[in-house]
Amino acid sequence: MGQKGPTFSDAKFYDYPILAGKTFHRDFSTEGISKVGAPLAGAFSRQFSFKVLPVFEREGLWFSEHLDMSDARFGRAWQIYTESFADYERRTFLEQGTVHSHPNYRFSAILDGDAIVGVLACWSLSGFWLVEHVAIDSRQRSSGLGSRVIRLLQEHVKGPIMLDVEPLYADPHAERRVAFYERLGFHFCGEPVSLPPYEGKPEAPSHLMAWPHALDAEGRACAVATIEREVYGLGTCASRACAV
Repeated sequence: MGQKGPTFSDAKFYDYPILAGKTFHRDFSTEGISKVGAPLAGAFSRQFSFKVLPVFEREGLWFSEHLDMSDARFGRAWQIYTESFADYERRTFLEQGTVHSHPNYRFSAILDGDAIVGVLACWSLSGFWLVEHVAIDSRQRSSGLGSRVIRLLQEHVKGPIMLDVEPLYADPHAERRVAFYERLGFHFCGEPVSLPPYEGKPEAPSHLMAWPHALDAEGRACAVATIEREVYGLGTCASRACAV
């Protein structure tokens, strides 16, 4: 698609290819994915649907495909990324180069028409989506774009979404961030979790937020284990149940 902008209005990206008349329901249970309807068949692979397809909102907001690090749009999105997150909250450029090629990782520019207004980095994991980073350009904040971004993601993922936030006491803006996601239907998990830090960064406590359903203790433990296993290559669900 290059720099020409949207050419169609109904593209979706999902964990699994979605064809007319076929749907999947996913939840946080340890049983994993419950399939509804006939088995899927078609030419689209999971990686293609997740990494390549852009996503469009009717009003002009859209997510690019997974960006190549040589793409000029990546440079602008990376600038927003580094300006929006404290050092300990983000990957170094070198570390990003390693994770960027992971088949279940997507780094997209958020665009409003032709203008890059933000960045979205997320993972397609077993049983849920993990939003690792989402940020709006500082010049565009308080414009309603953040809510539109999350609603667009909720509309197209069609399954559970999880993200982590700082403890409420971490900084003056932490409580406001939690309230922002709660207004969009996310549930704050009151028990802190410990996730692996980025390379060379100190470990810090965080809290999970989940949509559309709240997490119980078992769901929280398995969510942490899934993140550690599929994002960081660590352990198993059973061995990490004590991490929360």
